[in-house]
Amino acid sequence: MTFYTYNYLHASQNTWQYARIIIICVVVLGFILFSIHYLRHRFDMKYKDLSIIFGTLLLLILGMQYNDFSNIQNSIKQSGQMTTVVREAAKQLDVSKESISVNATTPNDNVLIKSSKGFFRVDYNTDGSQFVLERVDLYDSSNVKVEGEK
Repeated sequence: MTFYTYNYLHASQNTWQYARIIIICVVVLGFILFSIHYLRHRFDMKYKDLSIIFGTLLLLILGMQYNDFSNIQNSIKQSGQMTTVVREAAKQLDVSKESISVNATTPNDNVLIKSSKGFFRVDYNTDGSQFVLERVDLYDSSNVKVEGEK
């Protein structure tokens, strides 16, 4: 069973979004450079072809970004909800949030929390705004892996 630390959850919120922004900036820069070269040297068709290729690639990437926008917003929201659960659980257990890890990156009915005080199951209320921690004993706790530990 894999558990994720608070730092891992917090860092994973922004990593992929930064990579997408960098890719788009590189393609936009390439499109602008090849378009400028084409406008300077109108008889050199390679710059025209390269600017068309980069423009098409830019439209394709922007179309995919628009399509994935709601999915990205959902994953950021859910990952943010898990970091909130970790912070609140740390307050309830009176431990630091860095010493707590959870077995899911999105909120669901089977979230387990691993802390120095043991394992706890998260029971959400009907609307998901509050939760209660219930102490549990794992059958095989030797198979626990923690992602994001130093």
